Amino acid sequence: MSSPENSTDELREAIREVLSHRSESYLSDVRSGRLGEAERALWAEAAQLGWLGLGVEERYGGLGLGFAGLAVLYEELGRALAPLPVLSTLLAAEAFSVAGTDELKEQWLPRIASGEIRAAIALPVSGQTLPRVAADGGITGSVPNVLRGETPDLLLLPVRSESGRVSLAIFGCEDAGIAIQATPVIDLTRMLCTVNLDRARVAPACLLDLDDAQWNRLLNHASVALACDSVGGADEILARTVAYMGVRMQFGRPIGSFQALKHRAATWKIVLEGARALTGHAAGMLARQDPGASACASAAKASACDVYTAIAGDAIQLHDGIGFTWEHDCHLFIKRARLNAVLFGTPVQHRERVAG
Repeated sequence: MSSPENSTDELREAIREVLSHRSESYLSDVRSGRLGEAERALWAEAAQLGWLGLGVEERYGGLGLGFAGLAVLYEELGRALAPLPVLSTLLAAEAFSVAGTDELKEQWLPRIASGEIRAAIALPVSGQTLPRVAADGGITGSVPNVLRGETPDLLLLPVRSESGRVSLAIFGCEDAGIAIQATPVIDLTRMLCTVNLDRARVAPACLLDLDDAQWNRLLNHASVALACDSVGGADEILARTVAYMGVRMQFGRPIGSFQALKHRAATWKIVLEGARALTGHAAGMLARQDPGASACASAAKASACDVYTAIAGDAIQLHDGIGFTWEHDCHLFIKRARLNAVLFGTPVQHRERVAG
């Protein structure tokens, strides 16, 4: 029987092989503004290979690998700049797992694990004005910055009841009173939207009542997923930069032989390994459902996103003039890093969460 470490390595290699073979095609679509086409083709293959069921329990059609498997998937998706709404969909699966009734789990988890369903989701932000549930059950208001794919089948949105309690409401995208407005976003590999609700209605069974621990669990999942994505992306763009420095000639020598540039690359490698270690520790705590995971999850998210943004920004400089061009991938990495830093809370908000 293979050890858990060997299983993780095998999973990583399998995911990386598929994405490396597809990256030229889907990144070409991304640059051309055909993100939907890139997503559809890659989503079908991801579903067929079982990636969407990695964290879903076996009794609901998943593989039951928990967050240990998801951490590998998130890191490889970030490394390859994959244009897939995996985080939003698997975060929805987590919501059903922690707060859904048996009926909701039976209804949605098998369809998520098979790739039949793509979900869009937002989590409540401190100080945010949420849509309110009126006395007659109608819900009115707007939810910005909803992470989505091209054509989500399901919306999970935070709403506030008359009593002030925050719940996660489950809507279909075609439900009456639902209007989805695309949000311009710097990252060309992902989509956001604002969902406007005008007296939209939801059945009581489709309101997930989460306590503080359950909300924290969803935020921890999102935070560590983005930290993993950032570690993967930073590792890839740093490796590409070091390789470029080995072939770019200046004054008859590779620029990688210049001491100042060698020190810059070495410093980034050390900083990245620190973020990788913290992220791996946070992922392990989530896999064990450690009750103290929140501080580590937020620390990992803040650290990894800062490191990714810094490395991707310096990579543009170290790639010389070519790094500024539309045809080079440097700008895709820096844009993804920038969005990672603000999704589900900014670095400042996450550091305040750690301090709390």
